[in-house]
Amino acid sequence: MGDTMKVGIVGCGKVAKGYHIPALLKIEGVKIAAVCDMSEAEAKRTANMFNIDRSYTDLSDMLKREDLEMLDICTPPQTHASLSIQAMEEGCHVLIEKPLTLSVGDAEKIILASKKSGAKLCIVHNYLFKPITMRAKAIVEDGGLGDLLGIDVKFLNRKDNVFMSRDHWCHNLPGGRFGENIIHPLYLIDGFLDITDIVAARAKKLGNYDWVSIDELKVLLDAKNSMATISLSSNVPKDVETVDIYGTEGILHLDFHFSILIKHGPKKLTRFSPIASNLSLSFKRLTSAVSFPVKVIKSKKYIRSGHYYLIQKFVESIRDDKVPPVTGDKGRKMIALQEKIFDLVTTQ
Repeated sequence: MGDTMKVGIVGCGKVAKGYHIPALLKIEGVKIAAVCDMSEAEAKRTANMFNIDRSYTDLSDMLKREDLEMLDICTPPQTHASLSIQAMEEGCHVLIEKPLTLSVGDAEKIILASKKSGAKLCIVHNYLFKPITMRAKAIVEDGGLGDLLGIDVKFLNRKDNVFMSRDHWCHNLPGGRFGENIIHPLYLIDGFLDITDIVAARAKKLGNYDWVSIDELKVLLDAKNSMATISLSSNVPKDVETVDIYGTEGILHLDFHFSILIKHGPKKLTRFSPIASNLSLSFKRLTSAVSFPVKVIKSKKYIRSGHYYLIQKFVESIRDDKVPPVTGDKGRKMIALQEKIFDLVTTQ
């Protein structure tokens, strides 16, 4: 393998074109040698869009013809096990879009293949590498919130969200739409608290899409000396993605849609406290709202999404022979938690 890391992409959908490929093209010393998709037209279109030399419709053919050091898998999760194991057996390090798999059994097969081959494995838990999440993590690690008490995560979507369309592949997953996105709240909570168990999960169907089995989900999670909640919805009038982190010395509020990070610290209560608190909160929200358009102009979406920083760290882990930023064991833990949630929902 030379100084330039040759990467192949399998799966040429929205996540590949919007996030993975632009991020890889910005990383020094990385070259996307080829792309692969079951649709020949989509593979060629993607290659032409990004000036990539070659395109394929068969992964075996791409692995045979290209001297790849890393394979980036951007396909639906039910394909991840077979594709990643095949690539690792051919000597490729593997980056896999979340969720790692649909079952703990398949996750363990991938991890075993990684250990046998010596290939590094990384899962795209990109929200951990969003700029505001990394800022929040630094505040917590520096003791800015004191001892953590709990986390509340809300991922609420409009019913006309693209994932709710009848023909979207996510509706074939356990949990449907939530089987595609609950992994984000899970790894976010685990990144701060280290989840120990799923205490309860409750789901309902409140919308009128006949191809959707559940569109509301509440989860209660346990961690050492703390607890957490997850709220998912596909029925709200606007998209919401927020995280509230509570500690003995402060509270952090993260709003992913508007790149807002607000910290509330302990204050002495007076009769003017409610007014001062409201003014302070309004000012923080206003300054965040004003600065957000500037961030949109200056920062590409693949940077705001966390993909660039995560993929860059994985590339560095390969070059320096270090532990990947998100390991296979971490991915397996999230799948085990997800499995338990949907088992509880099925038997409710």
